Amino acid sequence: MLGSRRIILFLLLFTLAPVQASTETNPWKALSFPVEQFVRVSSPFGWRTNAMGGNGTEFHAGLDLKAPEGANVRAWAAGMVTEAAFEHGCGWHIIINSSPWTHTYCHLSLMGVQVGDTVQTGQIIGAVGATGRATGPHLHWALRYNGELVDPYPVLLQMQQAWQE
Repeated sequence: MLGSRRIILFLLLFTLAPVQASTETNPWKALSFPVEQFVRVSSPFGWRTNAMGGNGTEFHAGLDLKAPEGANVRAWAAGMVTEAAFEHGCGWHIIINSSPWTHTYCHLSLMGVQVGDTVQTGQIIGAVGATGRATGPHLHWALRYNGELVDPYPVLLQMQQAWQE
């Protein structure tokens, strides 16, 4: 999503839509940062030059969170594992449905869940790796809301703000 549709969706997400049922006044507090031993954001969401050194640009549909090989990957929100498999680009990856959200974790070195498992927020689901189309160990973390891609960075900012309250 680009342009005004993206801005409108962003406003809807952060003003109207609850992330999950929570007894707290701010549901963003109930979520988990998806990776331990986080170093930095190594590639943002959106258009970028080809990450593998090729010509041209490509759309990067998630946020790359650099962390050491083997660092724990945690479920951002509670939900059901709908995919746990290998794919050329994403490598070993896990997709969790936390309706209306779907969260994807790519390039894993280990997977600790399988399709059909119910996971809790913050549960360890795998480990950072560099499988698939990756230039080094990191977690590629992608979010969808009602099937539409969402930039994960503003989500992390909302979580950070909630935790600081």
